[in-house]
Amino acid sequence: MRAVVWHGPDQVRVDERPEPTLEQPDDAILRVTTSAICGSDLHLVRGRLPRVRPGTVIGHEFCGEVVAVGEGVRRHRPGDRAVAAMHTACGRCPSCLAGQHARCPDYAMFGCGELFGDLDGGQAELVRVPLADMTLAPIPSGLDDADALFVGDILATAYTACVDAGIAPGETAAVVGCGPVGQLLVECLQLFAPAAVFAIDPVAERLAQAAGRGAVPLPAGDDPRAALRALNRGRRADCVLEAVGSAGGLETAWRLVETGGRVVLVGLLVDEPFPESAGQTWLRALTVRPVLGRPYAHRDTLLRLIQQGRLHPAGVVSETVPLADAPDAYRRLQARLTTKVLLRP
Repeated sequence: MRAVVWHGPDQVRVDERPEPTLEQPDDAILRVTTSAICGSDLHLVRGRLPRVRPGTVIGHEFCGEVVAVGEGVRRHRPGDRAVAAMHTACGRCPSCLAGQHARCPDYAMFGCGELFGDLDGGQAELVRVPLADMTLAPIPSGLDDADALFVGDILATAYTACVDAGIAPGETAAVVGCGPVGQLLVECLQLFAPAAVFAIDPVAERLAQAAGRGAVPLPAGDDPRAALRALNRGRRADCVLEAVGSAGGLETAWRLVETGGRVVLVGLLVDEPFPESAGQTWLRALTVRPVLGRPYAHRDTLLRLIQQGRLHPAGVVSETVPLADAPDAYRRLQARLTTKVLLRP
């Protein structure tokens, strides 16, 4: 089978690999019909994630058709369409029962290297899915891959961030960074009845897209704090959601949040410093909340919201290309010539 394989920093190829087989009774084999390149995959490709071995099949956003199941699988049968969560979990341990699936002893992230369980990823023609009854969710009839795909990662992450932010009706929120996750944050925030959602991004096209999803764009090139206060009766935002994962994004988030407000860290951070000291953050009474998306907690809700037409995740897709074109797609993503690419085997 063909798969997208990491061979070192900025070295991505499409290689022939052996087809995966069932290794445990609760495994399934999924024939991937659509996968996506996530922004966090770019960190991996650049060599910024530790303990990723050359030869790793990458990708943690994927869906497809079940082609084989182990004898212990009960929810899925060959021929079923299903979408994978970005990581595995058993669903039975105390951590899973408490909704803390990232603490599960069987936690493993697809396509992210040894530090995250050393599972091959889904940018491939076939992928082995452990703990299939938990990891896979059925795709409702009539829902396209592009609609269902993101409940396994970026849409679940955006929705989790809104829940964890504790957005109350009538509060103001600001989204720093209007890439794919930022666009979905803007859309999900509308479900929580904010007074206003402000969008910050240096790219005019992205600001226009966020405005189409209900955000108030802050003018590019201006001081974002002054622009926000001018549009928000002299106040900053009650909650700021940082969706870039960069030092500059963090600095902007800290400048935009009101005293006593919340900063939610949504973008993947590796070694970026905090823009203020612990003492300054304490004096401003800020709550800082890192977010890891919880697909198991929210994917059923998100699938219903998509079916009802209240969320439109497929709108963040910039292009769909064959799996064979993945190396070029990675190059264009790193050059910011495209935003969210789907891969079709």
